[in-house]
Amino acid sequence: MSKKLGRSFWFLWVIANVLGNSLLPILIWQDPFDLRSRIFLNEIFHGVGIAIAQSVMLRNRFAKEGWWLPLTLFGWSAGLMIVSIMPALSIRLIQDLPALSILMIDFAILGTSVGICQWQLLKSFRDGGVWLFASTTALSLSALGLYFGYKFKSPILASILQGSIYGAITGFAAIKVLRSPKVKK
Repeated sequence: MSKKLGRSFWFLWVIANVLGNSLLPILIWQDPFDLRSRIFLNEIFHGVGIAIAQSVMLRNRFAKEGWWLPLTLFGWSAGLMIVSIMPALSIRLIQDLPALSILMIDFAILGTSVGICQWQLLKSFRDGGVWLFASTTALSLSALGLYFGYKFKSPILASILQGSIYGAITGFAAIKVLRSPKVKK
């Protein structure tokens, strides 16, 4: 690994996740708490943006980084399908806002799906398993940013807070994983 991993990587990772989480959804923003909205399309745009941003940050960091984008998109889509298809896991609306706990569970399921797919590339690192925990935790806690952004009636604030929380947590995990030695097979 030729590039240094430290504070500057973490800071750029957070910025990349905020931009990735915010730019595409702004183009066709649909309020996820509006019954008439198309949350699935909106979340696909979040997934595409984050996958592209993370792929750019991981360029030349490990041998199979070219697979990051398609695996992230697959994990994101699979997670959304699980949450959307299973009624017991879908977002419940309570007075125009979903219950925070249900929202966090939905995003934990999504984070688990994304994390498992991304982990396929990181499992060759000794600390690769950290990514499974970090992805689930980060996406679940990022729902707090989404929730509070909408409490203030600001989709932009929601996207920025969500991207910041997700990026901060996964940034620390990415540094830990990528600094660890590769597992010999």
